Amino acid sequence: MKRKETHQGQLLWIKRALVDGSSLSHQDRKRLYIKVACASLMLIWLMVASVVMFTPASYTSKWTLILPGAGAGALVNLESIGQATSSTSSPYLSAAIDPRENYKAISNSSVLLRAAAKSINITTAQMGKPKLKLPSQTGLINFSIKAKSAEQASDKAWAHYRSLQALLSQLRADEINLREEGVKLGLSGFANKVSQSQGKILAFQSENSLVSLDQFKELALSMERLRLSRVNMISKLQGLQASRAMLQTHLGLDSSQAADLITLKNDQLFQQLLLDYTQASASLVSFKSRFGNKHPQVMTTRAQQIALLNAMKQRCQTLLGYQNTKLMLMLSADDIDGRAELMKQLLSLTSESEGLKQELMSLDEQIEQWDKRFEKSNDDAARLEDLHREHQLATAVFTSALAKLDVGKADIYSAYPLVQLLAPPSTPVKPDRLANILALVGGVAASILALTGLCMLWMRKPLLRKILTSA
Repeated sequence: MKRKETHQGQLLWIKRALVDGSSLSHQDRKRLYIKVACASLMLIWLMVASVVMFTPASYTSKWTLILPGAGAGALVNLESIGQATSSTSSPYLSAAIDPRENYKAISNSSVLLRAAAKSINITTAQMGKPKLKLPSQTGLINFSIKAKSAEQASDKAWAHYRSLQALLSQLRADEINLREEGVKLGLSGFANKVSQSQGKILAFQSENSLVSLDQFKELALSMERLRLSRVNMISKLQGLQASRAMLQTHLGLDSSQAADLITLKNDQLFQQLLLDYTQASASLVSFKSRFGNKHPQVMTTRAQQIALLNAMKQRCQTLLGYQNTKLMLMLSADDIDGRAELMKQLLSLTSESEGLKQELMSLDEQIEQWDKRFEKSNDDAARLEDLHREHQLATAVFTSALAKLDVGKADIYSAYPLVQLLAPPSTPVKPDRLANILALVGGVAASILALTGLCMLWMRKPLLRKILTSA
């Protein structure tokens, strides 16, 4: 019970203090409020003045970097070997990763700040962290850094920029080296495949007569040339045989008979006997036309004709080894119709035809041998072509990997995009007054709040009484 009464007494005291206030008179209370207001304002502006007077002046250097948004690409074609492609997409294609945020983290990293401080012989604490702003929908990065002097601010800005570029170059080189190591691991396997395929080709060439596919192609071409020669030779032989047949029909002789007649014609004794026989025959015809068959001159001329014919037969037997009256009488003493020349042509055509037949037989034998060789080399050529294709594939993969390695070295901005200096670090002309302005604004705000609080305390009695009375 006593505790409850004590609690009610405390509440009544608080109520009296809030509603009734002190027992001071109106004038005394007014003077008290004025003194409190003056003391509060004096304290506030004394603090503002101390901040303005004792805060050292600072200078701010600003610079801007830009990340180009375009990607780069490269395509290398190696004729009959392969190709290598290298491309770098725009750094802003991914909605999940903003390269500017990466660069912001790198710019504020302790590694970069230590390097920048070391480059201008100051401590990391003196270097401080730059302030960064990333304007939306752009590739810009705005930097600003403070220092005690304009020259030091500019030096810190340049040191930070150069250290950033050096760190990015180091990161790019390290990224390229890591990629190169990964590609080299695969290159060893590709090189082994190239060596193995080359070894298979050399082993096959040493075990077989077929050394290259060109040799097989040349073999096929040689066969085609031989067959074409055979076709041309057959056509020529058929032409010669047709000409010979026509001459044989015209002369009524075959080639052997024509040769025998040429032999007889070239014999002077036979030619003299033929001439005498021709004259005797002409005289006999002349005498028969004038005299009877029993006339002495007719009988004498006939006997002479028979004797000459017998002599011709004996000479023919001696020259040819046989007698053929019809064949002997085909010759003429004067050869007015040029039969001898036609017989020579017949003999020439016959000998040329026989020569072509022999060449054709020899050519057929060669074609048969080349056919056997071609059939034997056919499987070898297919196997050799497979080995060459395997070697070309291994070489293409190996060469493409090498080209990709070299092209990848040229693309140093794939992981860390290119950064350009859009606006160089500025050298501030006047100190940064932002701290003083903020102190003055804070003083004004504190003064307003203090006066407002006193005013609310001054007017609390009538307001509270009205509220309690209405309640």
